[in-house]
Amino acid sequence: MKPQPKIALQLYSIHKYTDSVGLARTLADAAKIGYRGVEFAGYRGHSAAEIRMMLDDNGLVACGTHVGRTALAGDELARSCEFCRECGFDLLVCPGGGNLPGDDWTGSFDDWMKFVTDFYAKAADRAAAFGCRVGLHNHAWEFERTLSDGTTYWDYFFANTPRNVCMEQDVGWTTFAGHDPCEQFAKYPGRSPTLHAKENGTDEPGFDAILGRPAPGRVGVDWKRLISAARKDGVEWFVVECERHFDSLDAVVPSFAFLSEAMSAQ
Repeated sequence: MKPQPKIALQLYSIHKYTDSVGLARTLADAAKIGYRGVEFAGYRGHSAAEIRMMLDDNGLVACGTHVGRTALAGDELARSCEFCRECGFDLLVCPGGGNLPGDDWTGSFDDWMKFVTDFYAKAADRAAAFGCRVGLHNHAWEFERTLSDGTTYWDYFFANTPRNVCMEQDVGWTTFAGHDPCEQFAKYPGRSPTLHAKENGTDEPGFDAILGRPAPGRVGVDWKRLISAARKDGVEWFVVECERHFDSLDAVVPSFAFLSEAMSAQ
């Protein structure tokens, strides 16, 4: 059996908290909670050297960062990769920004999908020269937007990109879209260094976004099955993302406790 994945925090989960206390305090708090890593979504004006020092000071590592697709294009890709490597990590994941055609796109959606899969294939090869990896992160729409033959964006993308294009599955959004997160590892094996640990129900009012507590009326993530499937596939990091309580630790503390206990039970 492959090693148990480690638990990281997507810092977007508490971005308003970071606004008030600063990145250094946020990283210290994440470490105190028990997180072993973090995933960035912006660097708040800090240099790579400053970020590396803050991570080291708190015994943390970064498992990756979220970027827009433009960060993977042209000369920007080299700058993005060099910054990440100086911080001590190698994974750049695009969570939707630029992955749909803009108003200036004149071709069909099928043509767009051919363009975007080719873009990621080339970006992955270029990033590898800098010692980095690139990947795609999903919301619900990747399972809802379809090509003319009915193939979903998600399936077309991963069926038509090479294995070095990573898959960062957001299991809360996959579940929300009515798909089985575990099935995605079987369909596209060995491509997932990270996954987003999120509970189903982000769109529901009154939802606290705490793992293990789906919104009323929503089917929750089957965490037991997921942990087993992810471990078998070689997922290295479960990245907790809580899209509520952005200004406090109220969601990320119990979510860590839930996930840590669920992993320990297997």
